Amino acid sequence: MKLFYTPNSPYARITRVTALELNLSDKIKMQKVTVRDANSTLLNYNPTGKVPTLETDDKFILSETRIICAYFDSFNNDIRLVADTSDPFSLQLEGLVGGFLDGVAVWVREVRRPKTEQSPSIIELEQSRALRCLGHFEKLSDKLDQQPKLAHIMLGCTLGIIEARLQKFQWRQKHLGLAKWYDEFSSRSSMQATKPEV
Repeated sequence: MKLFYTPNSPYARITRVTALELNLSDKIKMQKVTVRDANSTLLNYNPTGKVPTLETDDKFILSETRIICAYFDSFNNDIRLVADTSDPFSLQLEGLVGGFLDGVAVWVREVRRPKTEQSPSIIELEQSRALRCLGHFEKLSDKLDQQPKLAHIMLGCTLGIIEARLQKFQWRQKHLGLAKWYDEFSSRSSMQATKPEV
């Protein structure tokens, strides 16, 4: 299998962490690519030009983070990371963290634009969404354990991109339980090996 990624994509990072947690490193070739680039190698595999993209051993192309993670999950019978209906808490958390990540991704893209082209209303909207989500996850922080599930990986990678790309956003002070959970979870070798480039 071949996984196409960029180092700073939280979506791709989720699949990379999942692969490491499932002990699939020897089955997957990691290929770093460029995006938003008409000459990117990725376009030979995925016309959307988005990461993560996975080429399976059978030459099928899978895209979208959860689809790839679910595919990886099928290779390790001893560990299950992706939630199903038998674990409604994790299933609910996956959905909420997915929305949180999507909002943070929009915010990060907006602040990367030249200052004169940024939309203050979009930034305000996404900051408000992030604060609501952080407040919700803070209330759940005592239920977040260190045994990784996809929801935990998604949450850790979302907080990781906030810390890497939105340093002025001081979220920790009012979310101490969540910050404590994140610090411990992000010390995992899978998280350390996939940290965003600064």
